[in-house]
Amino acid sequence: MIRKGDASLYYPSVWFPDSLEKANILKQQFYNNSCYIAGGTLLQTHWEKGIQCPENLISIENIKDMKEYKLIRKNDQTFIQIGALTTLDCCRNNPIFLEKVPLLVEAVRNIASPAVRNRATIGGNIANRHGDVIPALIVLDAHLTLYDGNELLVKKLSECIKDSDFLSNSILVSISIPVQKKKSNDYFFYKKIGLREVFCQSIVTISGYFKLNEKKIMEQVRLVVCGNSFLPQRLVNTEEYIKGLFVPSVQLKEIAILINKEFKPPSDHFSSSNYKQAITTNIIVSEIAKLPSK
Repeated sequence: MIRKGDASLYYPSVWFPDSLEKANILKQQFYNNSCYIAGGTLLQTHWEKGIQCPENLISIENIKDMKEYKLIRKNDQTFIQIGALTTLDCCRNNPIFLEKVPLLVEAVRNIASPAVRNRATIGGNIANRHGDVIPALIVLDAHLTLYDGNELLVKKLSECIKDSDFLSNSILVSISIPVQKKKSNDYFFYKKIGLREVFCQSIVTISGYFKLNEKKIMEQVRLVVCGNSFLPQRLVNTEEYIKGLFVPSVQLKEIAILINKEFKPPSDHFSSSNYKQAITTNIIVSEIAKLPSK
């Protein structure tokens, strides 16, 4: 440790395992005095806030399998499998993402600056737990593949976020998203409200999915909200209320009341709970009002 004035500078040891097994061994060896690192942009924000990093950084950037992205077929369903080390810039510009998961591309376009997207990874954005990509991934029904030191486990992202320690003893290996054929009755949206547009974490980030049947009745609904000061939340009660409604007769006022009742974000230095509620409610109600009634 080198001291300069009142500041303390720490020089951590950086380890470069080339496999999941070796990375896990290092994590078990150093335990709480270590963390995994990929692009490093999340740790940089910690340093800027004065948060001391662990003495051991386990870089997983040399694990090649975690950089791949491809289409896979499983149980008669096509998925796009994205390695956790895939950069946000790749997710933003590669044609396979533009064609298969445009909502993810829209989310990534609203994250940070080009320089950050060039280094930051999709896995790191999820590990952040406040990442702006998370609402879009939950709406897309994404699954995570996790390595726990013994085996690979597949879990729904929507279930993982309920556990604050879901990555404490696991490595996020990849993200799998079902690829659905474009249908005229599927509607997705993504909105980020921030202090300085894409160059900051959001006040609120909202994503949603509506599926209408031929009679304009709502068959499926997913609504997810997150922000810099609160973890991702799926608005389950609001979803259940909306499902089964006939679009032309949807009661927007009742939906707004229900959202305000279910969504209770904390206030912070930049915005109040009421402000976040109002933004979220207005955006969701507005997106419902846009749905075709004919």
